[in-house]
Amino acid sequence: MRARNGSWRATVAALSIAATACASGGGGGASPTIEDAYGALSPESAVGQFLDAAKRNDYGLMARLFGTTQGPAIQRMGRVEVEQRMFVLASILRHESYSLRPMGVAEVEGKRRVIAEMVGTRNGNATVPFVAASNGGRWFVEQIMTDDLTSGGG
Repeated sequence: MRARNGSWRATVAALSIAATACASGGGGGASPTIEDAYGALSPESAVGQFLDAAKRNDYGLMARLFGTTQGPAIQRMGRVEVEQRMFVLASILRHESYSLRPMGVAEVEGKRRVIAEMVGTRNGNATVPFVAASNGGRWFVEQIMTDDLTSGGG
């Protein structure tokens, strides 16, 4: 019985290592699943998925959606540092619901602004501007103006 349990653990560990290698591009050419992909298909989708992940405290998904025109921040800063930052952001971005709209101002190439009208934050309702950045057809949350969430405004 003990040998079986040990071999089961070894199998789970091997599968975990293989899954990590595939998610990081070390696999044999298979496309990542949507859960493993970096970024989102649109600026609004990046912000919406980021807020949904923050509400669920899904720091891993938040980290895959956080980046710049150079790509995912996790590839430059490392998983641990980015997930620690996402932990802090999730606590600031806690909300009951939100709606999104594009911000109608001139945009810098590769970046767009999205406004999140958030309901039920720790400071009540809040208007939170986001900047999304594009890299390789994928969109990332690059910047969050949290003034309404941290200053008692709203």
